Formats: sequence, structure tokens, C-alpha cells
Amino acid sequence: MALLPGLFSIPPVDRDGARYALISRHMAETGALTETRLGWEPKRTQALGLHWMQAGLVKAAASIGVAEAPTRVWLYRLPSLAGGIAAVLLTFWAALAFTHRRGALLAGSLLASSVALGVAGRLAVPEVFLIAAVAAMLGAMGRLYLAERQNGAAGAWHQSGHEARIALVFWAALAFGLFTKGLMTPLYVLMPLVSLVAVDRSALFLRRARSYAGLALLLLVIIGWVVLRRYGPAETQPELLARTLLGPVAREYQGFTGLPGVYLLLFFALFWPAAPLAPLAAPILWKARRIGTVRFLLAWVVPVWVLFEILPTKVPAYVAPTLPAIAILIALAVERGALAIGNTRLTRVLWLWPLIGAVIAVGALLGMAVFDRTTSVLAWPLLLMGFFALVIAAASVRDYGVEKAALVAIAGMLVSGLGVMQLVLPNIESFWMAPRVVAAAARESCGADAGPIEVAIAGYNEPSFALLLPNAPRFLDGAAAADFLKAGGTCRVAFVEKRQEPRFARRAEAIGLRIQRGADLRGFDYNGLREVRLAPYRPG
Repeated sequence: MALLPGLFSIPPVDRDGARYALISRHMAETGALTETRLGWEPKRTQALGLHWMQAGLVKAAASIGVAEAPTRVWLYRLPSLAGGIAAVLLTFWAALAFTHRRGALLAGSLLASSVALGVAGRLAVPEVFLIAAVAAMLGAMGRLYLAERQNGAAGAWHQSGHEARIALVFWAALAFGLFTKGLMTPLYVLMPLVSLVAVDRSALFLRRARSYAGLALLLLVIIGWVVLRRYGPAETQPELLARTLLGPVAREYQGFTGLPGVYLLLFFALFWPAAPLAPLAAPILWKARRIGTVRFLLAWVVPVWVLFEILPTKVPAYVAPTLPAIAILIALAVERGALAIGNTRLTRVLWLWPLIGAVIAVGALLGMAVFDRTTSVLAWPLLLMGFFALVIAAASVRDYGVEKAALVAIAGMLVSGLGVMQLVLPNIESFWMAPRVVAAAARESCGADAGPIEVAIAGYNEPSFALLLPNAPRFLDGAAAADFLKAGGTCRVAFVEKRQEPRFARRAEAIGLRIQRGADLRGFDYNGLREVRLAPYRPG
């Protein structure tokens, strides 16, 4: 319910979501299953797991008759949907090591309704798989750590069958994380384990993680990755041509520069609507940090969080794998009664529920009004109902308790999310230039013998264009776009961004190109935070 709204209706989102899907489309169409580059990019060592899943789905959909399967962005999002569900279920399973089933259900619900999971689950990116893998790894290691604290001794010890299975889960999850996300995965395990060893001054709990089958699976993934990367088949000439003709595709998201503390501010956006519960739980949990369950969960969160706060480059997805532990900590505090409201002042932070909910709803409707001069009549009742539920959740916490209030807030988020993600965001046409370019290209009239239309785009080289167009476009500058029109027949069109038009015009005049100009396509570049105008040109 949290992830489905918008999954099929939101167009491809630049940059990383469209980039991952475009690489997978290239794999599906060419069979180059080890090539993860776009355009003129140098060789990269990106993990292959998600691309293989996406390419396999596209091939399967095409084989059963799904029309234009390679351009259907929702096909590339289905693995992320499955990964999001897996992350929630594995958070529930991990929480069972630290709390009872009621608390585990609350923890899973808090993660399922979070903005971070909602965004990652709707994009064709591997972050949800990393969250799922980390929840499985540390859920398994948490069981082994607590077993060592309860029953461990420095003397003889024999691994039970149950512990062997838990250890296999740990190593299998690590292998899966490497397969889908890559070399960042071990960081989220090593940091907590090193911290626990340093604090406890003992590493005996690690002996319970012994699993020869798990190590063999991990080695299989590592060796397979090295072999495919180093000794995989070289690109054929058609594959090389298909990739390099794209030209300079926009780079992947590199994050932003920020001071320490930025992630704490982002936390209220990433983990909304559960985020206001964290300040209530933090003082109690810190006092209980010597308890084994709390100590392990804090080790899951604090070292990784501090590391990324120190690093100058901030990428919100980097702290997402700590959210399952935060959800479990909140559920643990609720279960133990530590969040029982006895002071009216403590409830004030929960008024962030309707405040942030109102900001999201008003921002969505205002964006639609400002950019497209319209609104969504169907979205208004849903947004008002969601806001009303969030007000009830904040106002009734003293009467019904934190747990029930949190569930009401989650219900309000689901209703509001349906309005924003399904009815507002997909319909802000100014945000989605690629579908409009595809429609404009499809309207171009070519002769019966002219073949498929060829498209060039100058000055706006987002990967979503290449994903949605039936044939990959050429990403060029203004002068090269003029040469592109001059070299071909009548079935060519170039979309030139306004900053490239002077170069296009000068080059067209120099080579004697006669051109026709169509109606401008105006929009907004949410990556560059600027207005965009694309003018279609065709040979005159």
C-alpha cells in the first residue's frame, strides 16, 4: 500500500533511476551482461545484480507480448518493489531478535511507511536491496551476539544447528549485498562489529558466525565478479556503436557538500512519519545502552552515522541502512513503556506530524499550480483526509498512547501518499520532459519508406530520453545538432535547448542548412533547478 502509488504512473526520474534502467535496457537489447557504462563514460565496476534482474524482466515481458517492453519504466521498478517488501519483512525478522512480535510488527510498519523506503522502492536503484541485506546480516549477527552474551564462555563451545543456519543467513545476505550493491555493503557490517569488539573488549561472539557454506557462497560471488569484470567478453562493434552514439549522458548523482549535522536534519525527511518518535526514545535508550539488545542496535546506527556525518560529501541513501535499527529501537522503547507520555511537553514534538504533512501536501499542490497552472481535484480530499489523520494522531497521543498514535499517523501518510504520488506528482508535466519529447517525436511525419525517426537532443542530456525513445537519441551540442540534421534525410528531428540555440543557428547558417521550427517544449529541470526550453528543429 505504501509503495504502489506512483510506481506505474511516475515517469523515469533522472538521474540514477533512469541511468540504472538504461544500462539494463542496453543489456537486454545487446546481450552485453557485463557492460555498465553509458555513452562516453570510462570503465566502471558497478554491481551487476540489479541490472540482471531488470534485463531479465524486460526480456521476459517482451517474450510474452508486452508492447514496447524496453521503454516501460515500471518493469525496471519491479525488482525495487520486491526489494522494498523484502527490506520490511527482514526488518520484522531482525526485530524479533530484540523485541516481541508486536514490537517487531511496529518496527516493520515504521520502515514500510518511511519516505526513504518509499522513494527508493519507486526508483530502479539498488538501495532497497542494501537495506534488506543489512537488515538480514545484522539481524542474524544480533541473534549470535545476544546468544554469546547469555550463554558464552571462554572454554569449550560447539555451534548448534540453529546457530549454523543463522550464520548462513549472515553470509548469504553479505553475498547478496555485494551482488546487488557492491563494495559499500561490508562497511555497514564491519563498523558495528568493530565497535562492539572495542566496547566489549571481546570478539568471541564472532565465532558463532562460522559457516563454510556461507563463505563458499561469498567467495563464489567475489570470484564471479572478478572473472566477469576482467575476463568477460569484449564489446562487439555493434554494442560499442550503440553505446557510444549516445554521447555524453548526464553523470550519476554524486551527492552534495555539507557540514556535520546535515544527516540529522535530513533524518526528519527520510524517516517521516516515524522520525518525531526518535527524539522521545533517544534519552531512554542512551541510558539503557549497556543492555545487550540496545548496545547492539546502537552499534548498528551510531558508528556508520558518525562516519558519514564527518565525510564532506552527503548522499542521503548512505544512512538509509541504519533506519531498520532506528525503527527497532523505537519499537523496543514503546514495548518497554519508555515512551509512556507523562509530561505534556513531550507531546509537542509529535505535532511535527501534521506540520510536515501540511508542508508536503501544500508543496505538491503549489508545485502543480506554479509550474502547470492547474490542480488535481481528486487529490484534495485525500490530502485533507491525510492531514486530518495526522492532527488526530498528534492530539490523541496522551489518551491512546504512542503506539496507536503512530499507527494513525502511518494511516494518514498512506492516504496523503496516494494523493501526492498517484494524482499530483505524475501530472506535473513540467517536471517530465522526456515523455513530452517522445510524444513530439512520434508526431513527426515521415514517409512510408523513411524508416524510424532519428532524434538528437542538444544541451539536455538526461538518460530518461534514451530510456523512453524507441531508438536511442544522440546527445550533442548545438553545432553538432545542425550537422546531424544536415547529414540525414527528412526523418530526423533535433531538440535544442535554449542555451545551445546560438551555436545551432550559427552552424546551420555556415553549412547552408534550411530548417523548420516546431512549438517549444517548456519545463523545469529539477536536477539543475532551472527552467528548460526545448525547440524541435527538422530539415526544411
